[in-house]
Amino acid sequence: MRLRRALVAALLGALTVLGFSTVPAHAAPVPAAATCAGVWVVVDYGALGSTSTSCATSFSTGTAALRGAGFSPTLDNGMITKINGVPATVNIQDHYWSYWHATLQADGSYSGWAYSSLGANSYHPTAGNAEGWRYQALADGYVSPGVAPPKKVIAAAPATTAPAQATTKAAAKTTTTGAGATTVAPVASAPTAPGSDLVTTTDTPSASPSASVSVTSDEASPSSPPSSQDTPGPHLSSMLGAVGAIIVIAVGSVALAVWRKKKLGRG
Repeated sequence: MRLRRALVAALLGALTVLGFSTVPAHAAPVPAAATCAGVWVVVDYGALGSTSTSCATSFSTGTAALRGAGFSPTLDNGMITKINGVPATVNIQDHYWSYWHATLQADGSYSGWAYSSLGANSYHPTAGNAEGWRYQALADGYVSPGVAPPKKVIAAAPATTAPAQATTKAAAKTTTTGAGATTVAPVASAPTAPGSDLVTTTDTPSASPSASVSVTSDEASPSSPPSSQDTPGPHLSSMLGAVGAIIVIAVGSVALAVWRKKKLGRG
């Protein structure tokens, strides 16, 4: 066991002497969430490692966002020279951490990385946007992070359903004629709003001769004059008068005969 530890130590020492540097062990940043309520922070270690993406909910400055996303920056005179201990040896005349920004688009994706004109302590990120860091050679010019921030999932608009068609209910309108007959006619009421109660209305106007509605009836109206066929002629009236006189005379004769018979029986 001691021999194995000695061999590992000797190997690390040899690598250091030969000028190779390894990425120091460090706490991994918080895993990227599905969504980010603050700003995304992307750290690209360049040739020294991989890329890490995390969400920062505290982001008053670029440096605060880096810390809020779970990374550990090292500053020298306000300049970030290491992130999570990378690089092991700082030489800003050769390599440095370049600083970048990306803007959230309407479709949930992000714009391309834009090089920051301000230092991390002077820049104030906006919620929804992204921060980027890349460890690069100074001679390479401007090299943006190798990955884009996670695309924001835009929730689909809820499906809308057409409102139920308004139901109409016919109202009954009753009209009274001058002859006392009534007519009932359906009258379509206005459509009711969806979900409202349906109401049946009855409109009964007061009867007036001028507003009466003529109706078909088997009975003749009392105000209608009788036809000529129903009016008795002169000969019929004379016959009725003669019959009446005969009846009166006959009744009188019978009564007189009965009176005489009773009188003779008493004498």
